Amino acid sequence: MALARWTLRLRVRYGETDRMGRAYYARYFDWFTDGRTELIRRLGLSYRRLEDEGVFLPVLEAACRYLRPVDYDDELELDVELVRLTPTRMDFVYRLRAAGSAQVVAEGETRHAFIDTRGRPINLRKARPEVWAQLEGLQLEVPVEAGRPGGGDDGR
Repeated sequence: MALARWTLRLRVRYGETDRMGRAYYARYFDWFTDGRTELIRRLGLSYRRLEDEGVFLPVLEAACRYLRPVDYDDELELDVELVRLTPTRMDFVYRLRAAGSAQVVAEGETRHAFIDTRGRPINLRKARPEVWAQLEGLQLEVPVEAGRPGGGDDGR
């Protein structure tokens, strides 16, 4: 069961395609980042705030399964779910669908650790109890919204 969920609506831009007109494989990870950072923002936090407080969330693992190709100008919906939250980690899953459809075109996962400014793992509950309190016990479902968060930047 997801602790938090959000759906990002997007359209494949020309610069996100390869020479064949298909979405370039690495762009899926950019879309995952857009969705994840916006979900965290919707939870009342942001990467900027976390980083300002000395908490960073590097990616430990990332995977994507490409099920169907997507092309320039295709409209898509990215379902993002926070599926695991511990004092040391956050895990997300992603489902990319054709807009308005249940047809899944890609699925992915990312696993993140909480680290400090020196790159050392931290226990968020102990290191930043106020941030942990904000995340603990989440049950949030955020509706679909059109467009890219922050104009398609890194979600800060």
